[in-house]
Formats: sequence, C-alpha cells, structure tokens
Amino acid sequence: MSSTLTLAMLVALAAAFSAPIGAMEAQSQAEGEYSLTPRASAQAWRATGLSMTHMTRIRYEDIPVARLLDLQRKNASSGPKATQIGIGRRAALESARPMLPALKWSPTSGGMVARIEIASPDALALRVGLHVLRLDDRVELRFGGSDDRSHVVAMMQGAQIKRLPGPEGLFWTPNTDGEAQIIEIFRPFGVPASAVRLEAPMVSHLLVDSRSSFKLLEKIGESGACNVDTISRIAELGPAFPAVKNAVAHMRFTGSGGGTFICTGTLLNDTVPVTQIPYFHGANHCFSNNTSVPPVASQMQSVANTLNTFWNYETTGCSNLTSTPVVQLSGGATYLFSNHSTDGMLLRLNNPAPAGAFFAGWNAAPMTSGVAITAIHHPRGDSKKVSTGQTVSIDGSNIEAAWLSGTTEGGSSGSGLFTISRHGQYVLRGGLFGGTASCANSGTIGNTQNRDYYSRLDVDFPILKTYLEPQAEAENGSAPLVRARSAATVVAPRAASEGRRERRAGHGPGHRLDNRLDDTPSAQVRK
Repeated sequence: MSSTLTLAMLVALAAAFSAPIGAMEAQSQAEGEYSLTPRASAQAWRATGLSMTHMTRIRYEDIPVARLLDLQRKNASSGPKATQIGIGRRAALESARPMLPALKWSPTSGGMVARIEIASPDALALRVGLHVLRLDDRVELRFGGSDDRSHVVAMMQGAQIKRLPGPEGLFWTPNTDGEAQIIEIFRPFGVPASAVRLEAPMVSHLLVDSRSSFKLLEKIGESGACNVDTISRIAELGPAFPAVKNAVAHMRFTGSGGGTFICTGTLLNDTVPVTQIPYFHGANHCFSNNTSVPPVASQMQSVANTLNTFWNYETTGCSNLTSTPVVQLSGGATYLFSNHSTDGMLLRLNNPAPAGAFFAGWNAAPMTSGVAITAIHHPRGDSKKVSTGQTVSIDGSNIEAAWLSGTTEGGSSGSGLFTISRHGQYVLRGGLFGGTASCANSGTIGNTQNRDYYSRLDVDFPILKTYLEPQAEAENGSAPLVRARSAATVVAPRAASEGRRERRAGHGPGHRLDNRLDDTPSAQVRK
C-alpha cells in the first residue's frame, strides 16, 4: 500500500471521527420547532338574524339515568376498558322525529341558508352523526352550541365532509357545548336545494364540556391528586419544557354505536426543514377494535375521520380550575400506521397544527434501563399534566417505566414518553400502552405495581421513517440536499408577519385501556 493511499485513508478516518455528533445522529432523530400556522380568524354565522321559526329541529327524549350510571360504573370499574365520555343515541329509538324534517331555506348574502338544531336534554356537549346522502362540494356547514349561540366552533365545506365517513358511514360533527347543536347550511347561488340531502340518525350525548374543564360526571373527569399541572414544573424542567408541552393534545373520537372516547397524542416533527406536516403520534389501542391481531386499516381510518384534537388545554396556575383558552381542531386525520405489538400509531392531521403548537423532536435510538423520563398527558381528560420517573426495563416491543412524580390514568393512553437530547430538547421515544401505575403506588421505583408500558419508537421506526425521515431531495442534478436542523429551533413562536397486552391487563379504576369503540360490553383484550 502506498504512503499516499495510507495518508488519504487516515485523513478520511479522522474526518469521520471528528464529524459533529449531530451529523452522525441525523439519521435517527429530529429536533423540534414551533408551528408557523397563523392564528385562525374567528368564524361567524352566514345569517345572523335568522328567525327561530326557520330552524329544522330534532329533540331527543330525556336520557335514562340508568345509562348515565352504567357509563359511570364502567369508567370506575377495574379491568380493560376505554375511557368513555359520550353515549350514543339513535333518533329512531329515542326521538319523536326519527327523520330530519325538510330544510327551510332563507336568502342571505351570496346564497341561501338553512339551520338544523339537534337537542339531547341535559347533555353538556354534543356531536351529531350526519348521514350525507347528497352534498355539493361548495356547500358550507357551520357548527355551534346552545351554550353560546353566537359562537361558531368550526366551518367545513361539503368536499371535506364527504371525505370523512366515520363508523357506520356517518360524518361526526365537531364537539359543541350545550344540550343542542346548531348546524347552519349555506349553499351559494347556483347550487340547487336538491344538492343538499342530509339525515341526522344519531347523536353522541357528551358528559363533558369545555367550560367545566372537560370534567366527566362528579369526580370521574378529575385526575388523581398526585398528578401535577404542567405550569407547576415550568422552572424545574428546564427551558425546553414550555415548548414540548405544546406538542401534546387531548383527543376525542367516536366509534360505532355513537360512543365518544378520549386519548392523548403528540405532534411530531420530521427531518424536512421547509415543511410542517402535522404528524401525530398516539396508541393503536385507542382506535383498534381488537388489539390481539394486526389493525384493519379501513376500520382505523373510519375512527380517525372522527378525530377532534384540543390544544392548549392547561390550567392558568398551579392546582387551580381555570383553563387557558382551548383550541379545537376538527377535520379528522389520515391513518398512516399502527402496530398492535408495540401499540404505536402515527396519524397525519387533516388540518394544519394550530398557532402556538410545537412539533416535538424524536429519537429512534433504542432505550436502556435507568434513564430519566418525562410524560405529558391528559389523565381522565383533565387539563395537561406532567409525570417524571425512569425506565425499568426494555423488551422486544415495549419500554417499562416507573414514576417518581405523578402517574398516568384513563385518557393518558397514547401520550408521549420523552427523554432529553444532547441539545437539551425533549424528544419522543414512545407512546403509552397501559400499565398498573396509579397515585396509590407512585413515588417508588421498587414498587412492582408502579409500572407503565410504552411503545418503542425505535421498533416502529423502519416504517415511520417513510414519514418522519423521508429521503433527501435531489437538487442541482443528482446531489442530495440535506439541510441540517439547528438546536436553536426551540424558540418562542413568531408573529405570522415575521415568517412562515395481556401482561399489562391489571388496571385499577379509570386507567386507560381497551379499544372497543361502541357501547357494548367487551371481553378482556390487550390494551
């Protein structure tokens, strides 16, 4: 071997070993960044002075108390179950009007408008299952609740609505507060009345609303006393914590039978700096009907079509009951992947992440035991909480965790497990599957009941890589363009003008679990 070749090899080896660690790690991790979505403008009704006599109505009978107590018992009992916040009701069985009466059209600026009001007495909030028989792409639907009739929660167009068939083929409207939901239908001039044909065969009668901090009946919607509000640990958990907590959202989705359920998910970044695709990480068991077998993509997509996410749902101070302004993002999600063995799931939200949200970083390297961890979640649908602890062991599918502060509960399912990167950021390593952890056993690593299990991002990554770490784009011929992310991307959001298993089954009351998205009892399954 010539001395020239030997020198060249030594130079190459030296360059490789002196390369920045971030460059060597770039193929298995991403840093986080704030959403650049501008703050959304408030929606308004098309017809502000429409007479109440022009409203088409369906009113349900009083809901039997036995059904409320049954839901309360199911959520409080031990064993596998989903945390349920809404009861499905069918108009054909529980209303004097099983069919929606004819719409009453009135002229308004730019077209014609009609309104529907669906009421379920004593509901704190409502979702309506619409059977879309005919709907022109240009038609607009606006949604509001009886608790504040002036407020429009969301506006959706016919083209979007037709792409979101949920279980039983119904489109499930956004959540609105109050016992009645108002749906305004606007058709522009040139769109005939015959282009709109809807039925409203079901509602999901919700036992929570946004005004009372999503509390579910008495104390069922309140997390355990050991759980800590995120605002209480801002100073303690470092400068990157205020950012990553904004990546976490409360999830609501509706299944067959009209039951509405809750989980927690995390907005994830990818390695392409010039885009912000709203990838959303959660748990397979939240959507799956049977976690003992691989998920059925069509069934998972039908549930994803019903997804609403709630952002910035936190308290304004330590241990108080005042919530910050909550942002509801409707429009469902696209199901991309889930694994019934690890319980990991990846979605893409159909609408952009809201202003102020954070795209969390992630690390797809394998975990080890004894590592400090942080969980951010919505236990029992309560305001955002933070738990800290350490990993105990790792198996082929899951990370075993124990808590020193806080715990997890029903509604925490799918929430992210975070560690600290070399740049000081919180990075996602997996999502909550299940466990036996509770306030009663939190605080001691040696307590074998103080255990939760999380999916392994590294095990799921060979498929997630397609989305989170796409191939570098070619630019200027065949040379790949790889833009390195800077650790300085964790900054406050700028103004819009400035830039663009069976072994886990022993849960106590209220713990996250099961997967059946209906109101019928289910056999014990993996969670």
